[in-house]
Amino acid sequence: GFGEYEIVAVFQTVAYSSEGFQYYRFVNAEGPEDFDAFLAQCQALALYDTGVDAQYGDKLITLSTCEYSRGDGRMVVVAKQKQSA
Repeated sequence: GFGEYEIVAVFQTVAYSSEGFQYYRFVNAEGPEDFDAFLAQCQALALYDTGVDAQYGDKLITLSTCEYSRGDGRMVVVAKQKQSA
């Protein structure tokens, strides 16, 4: 379906390497600790502060595309679905 999202973090990393953040392995949080750990890593790598935070239970979407400053580079956008009024 359709929805509106707010950007939580935008970052660059390397895919398929132990050197990069393996954001693509995060699908469903096992609990609040997993969710918080994922968000903490996203925010640690963030290129800028969006002013948007997420809490356990929020629905996230992660978009990524190739980024060519290094081999297997990725530009990643993590956003949370806005609550409907």
